[in-house]
Amino acid sequence: MNKQLTGIGKAVIAVVSIAHLIFTNIHVKALLLLEHEMCGFVMFLFVLMGLVALFESTRIKKDEKAERIFTALICFAAAGLGLYLVTIYQNAISLQRSLDVNVVRNAVVFSMGIILAYVISGVLMIAGLIKNR
Repeated sequence: MNKQLTGIGKAVIAVVSIAHLIFTNIHVKALLLLEHEMCGFVMFLFVLMGLVALFESTRIKKDEKAERIFTALICFAAAGLGLYLVTIYQNAISLQRSLDVNVVRNAVVFSMGIILAYVISGVLMIAGLIKNR
């Protein structure tokens, strides 16, 4: 059962990280409207951390507990960066007057979906370890 949970987690990471990279233009459209210095850097780290999670998930061997834990931590770090980006978006919606709110809301919804997928994959990695005992 633990192999199945880990396999599902790895598949979710693969799909989400590649989809996130492909649809980065959603973030870019929103970022071009924002007046925040750190938003582009945080978006870059959000996408990059997902790609690191993808790389780390491919390194998981049969009974490598440390690799599963590390991959789960990277997924949670990616989700944390995503939450920080969403707070930047939300602050911009509330503070900037000349903002196309629909573009930024699309980026918020997209980010929340990505964050949820990373949290689920991290939980699946940890659940695979717990089921192994």
